[in-house]
Amino acid sequence: MTETNGVSSRRQRASDGIEKNPLALVAGGVALGVVIGALLPRPAREKELLAPVGKRIAEGASAAAAAARDAGKAEIDALLPQRDAAKDQLGKIIGTAFTAAKDAARSKTDA
Repeated sequence: MTETNGVSSRRQRASDGIEKNPLALVAGGVALGVVIGALLPRPAREKELLAPVGKRIAEGASAAAAAARDAGKAEIDALLPQRDAAKDQLGKIIGTAFTAAKDAARSKTDA
């Protein structure tokens, strides 16, 4: 059986696309698997056996998210004193520049 030219060119384009971007094929396969898994009914025995596992995974994920949040807050808190010190230093620099400009203007008017 021979292929028509259109089928052959489509097959070649698909093959080239897969070679250029294999992650798209993997992502598509995962998405298809999720859809099929969601459509298949779950037996009661499966729910009974997997419920504790799902609960442990959810608790672990919650704990990891809380730890990441706390670590992020600690990093931000560590940066705040540096930010406040930089803000104070910038205020001093601006104040000194303003005072210098006033003194220069005053000395010019005095002269």
